[in-house]
Order: sequence, then C-alpha cells, then structure tokens
Amino acid sequence: MNKFIYFILISFFSLYGISEDKTFVPFKELSEFQACYAFLIGTPDLEEKSMLKDWIEIKDFNCDKHLEVIYRAKILGTIR
Repeated sequence: MNKFIYFILISFFSLYGISEDKTFVPFKELSEFQACYAFLIGTPDLEEKSMLKDWIEIKDFNCDKHLEVIYRAKILGTIR
C-alpha cells in the first residue's frame, strides 16, 4: 500500500512540475498577433504593458485588425 501512495505522490508532483513550464518569448521574436494579444490580455503588470506598448509602436504593429479575434478568445477563455 505504501508503494502505491508513493507512486501517486510522485506522479502528481511530476505532472505538476511539467504543467508549470512556461514558454518565454523575447520581444524581438514576437509576431504582430502575439504582441497585440500580450498587450491586450496577457499581462496585468504595468511595467510589462508599458514595454509591450513601446514595442508595438516601434515595430508599427496594427492591433486593430486582431481585436475581434483577441476579444473572442478572451470570452472563450472566461467561459472555460
């Protein structure tokens, strides 16, 4: 019985560790859609939002053409 409990605990913690891996994409590699999504929805941090806004202005990205898709994704994300 103890081996079973240890197996379950190890499995749980290994799955938890795998699910916590986050992908980090530097600003220089962001596509137009990724930058707009991160600015509009992605981060609550004001400093990151400020940097994203500056990056969007530097690269001259047009977030208006992605607004509908991003807002639909936000609605679907809140439903699930």
